[in-house]
Amino acid sequence: MRRKLNPEDLQNNSEFELLAEVSHQKLREFVVEQIRAEKYIIRLYSAYQVIMMTLFVFLLTRSVIFAFKGHSEQITGMGLALLFSFSVLIVIHELLHALAYWLTGARKISFGVILKKFIFYALADRQVIAEKAFHIVALAPLVIVKATFLLVILKTESSVLFYFSLTVMCLHSLFCAGDMAMLAFYRIHRGKEIYNFDNRSEGKTYFYTRKNIES
Repeated sequence: MRRKLNPEDLQNNSEFELLAEVSHQKLREFVVEQIRAEKYIIRLYSAYQVIMMTLFVFLLTRSVIFAFKGHSEQITGMGLALLFSFSVLIVIHELLHALAYWLTGARKISFGVILKKFIFYALADRQVIAEKAFHIVALAPLVIVKATFLLVILKTESSVLFYFSLTVMCLHSLFCAGDMAMLAFYRIHRGKEIYNFDNRSEGKTYFYTRKNIES
């Protein structure tokens, strides 16, 4: 059984080399770089996002029309979803990242926020995360939120709850851009054995790869 790596193993061992050093204050810039550089994952995510935003516009238009006709349930559901998405859902999204970190073996989990950039993130301080575990962490909110609200949509007979759930699904697609960009980073460097760890005191995330040593 391979010993669990720690940050010093990556930093002080010639077997590994630094792949990227990302300041949490520049997370948005890092996300944009990955979106510009990677095509496959980003195109899939962009197509999904276009579908969700088109659906949102359709729902909003439909709910306004119904409201003018004296039926307010739809616009009420959408209004509640907007309030929920930009408050409670943000917390849920990051808690799901934290849960995924915990389930994959990470500890010392905490949260960060950059309000002026409207960026929220979960981190596992000085815990080395392997690629498979990182994929689970990145995808957990998208998969769980999607599945949960799809189930509600299929089970509900309430117009308010139906519109609420559909709207939350649409808006949550916007929240996953950073997660998809991180997965895009791994695809850009596919074929490499990548590990990362957060350093909360430095406000940075480090990505290391194991060197290919030719015999």
